[in-house]
Amino acid sequence: MLDTSIIDYGIISKTDLLTVKVNFIGIGAQKCASTWIHRVLSDHPEVTIYSGKQIDFFSFFYDRGYQWYEKQLQESGKVAIGEFSTSYFTDSDSPERVFSYNPGMRIILSLRDPIDRAYSNHLHEVRLQHITGRNLTFETGLKNNPMYLLQSRYSLHLKRWLEIFPASQLLVLFQEEIRDTPLEQSRKLYRFLGLDDSHHSKFLKEKINKSQISRHQGFERFARYTGQLGRALGAGSIIESVKKNKWLRRLRQYNEVDLRDIIPAIQPSTREYLQSLLADDMFELSRQLNRTDIPWPTWRSLNDDLKKKLE
Repeated sequence: MLDTSIIDYGIISKTDLLTVKVNFIGIGAQKCASTWIHRVLSDHPEVTIYSGKQIDFFSFFYDRGYQWYEKQLQESGKVAIGEFSTSYFTDSDSPERVFSYNPGMRIILSLRDPIDRAYSNHLHEVRLQHITGRNLTFETGLKNNPMYLLQSRYSLHLKRWLEIFPASQLLVLFQEEIRDTPLEQSRKLYRFLGLDDSHHSKFLKEKINKSQISRHQGFERFARYTGQLGRALGAGSIIESVKKNKWLRRLRQYNEVDLRDIIPAIQPSTREYLQSLLADDMFELSRQLNRTDIPWPTWRSLNDDLKKKLE
């Protein structure tokens, strides 16, 4: 029984005790449309979701405790309360920690072609300037960062989650299907969380997290700093109005360069090499999901190669 004296002395407030358990999480994978999923949940009237997207509680900040975690999301009267942290999928401790917190947790996982994911991961690292220099090819990044490949070994990480949670508590979406049938995928997501699936999100067809870099970093930093300062001073509505100005939008668009125009595509020999490395993982994933129609170019190529060998 809780000692009420710690409430009386103000160590814990009564408000702190009125927490609501988080009942869904998105676990990744990184660069696999998790931002789109976050967005189409964010404007659903029956959902409370952490606006900052990444809390990383079960992976990096577990020592802060449940009370801290729940305070990031606390809101009453909603059907679904949750958050997205792509660090959870590959973190070996997260599955057990999530289960200890809420055995009934609903878990959302989004995947994409593992080689395309690795390439997108490389673009992301270049955009963040974690890899620099004249040679920015994917092959250089692959040698530099072992996580490119490790994060694309989906069955390896999924196994840990399926050892603890029943498959019925885990929804797997594919970025390729989100791209082609966004409305259908949003309804699948809503039904999984017990929500009204007639909701039509304004973010359904929005392309998010484009792989872009600024021609002039100083201009972009100034624009970002000005926006943050304006919001901090209570001028958020003015900042949003300025952002919609067509001339400013054109200027920012001019300043953006698609990284795919700068960084070469994956070399065919590299793609073939990665396909062979990831083949066993993809076959195991197919078994885990009980699905043979995985919508990936690499999966189709792998099966075509297998058929040729059997002929």
